[in-house]
Amino acid sequence: MSKQSFFSNVSAFILLFSGWAVVAHAQTSMYQNPITYGGIRTIPDLLIAIVDLVFLIAVPIIVIFIIYSGFLFVTSGDNEANIKKAKTVFMWTVVGALVLLGAKAISAAIQSTILSLGAT
Repeated sequence: MSKQSFFSNVSAFILLFSGWAVVAHAQTSMYQNPITYGGIRTIPDLLIAIVDLVFLIAVPIIVIFIIYSGFLFVTSGDNEANIKKAKTVFMWTVVGALVLLGAKAISAAIQSTILSLGAT
């Protein structure tokens, strides 16, 4: 392909598609999200829904493990290994609960920051 042919093809391409920028720029209305399942319209709403779902699933699991660690304490008797296992189960259950509460607090802080900036 010669230089003249290449430049004429590029020039034709630019002239052909240069009007598209004006058409694209002329659209002034904002795009409305067509997916509004369950009241979720924005990304912060989606993040809140995800954290709430995790919370909904994790809280009963935490309660079950606290009851389980109590059962281990009651049934351990004088066996030090079982008492240590019960303490370990309880400790990691509390750590998991604190991580869950921390995630909820961080998501609330991020949401309030995003909303205070005016971005939705």
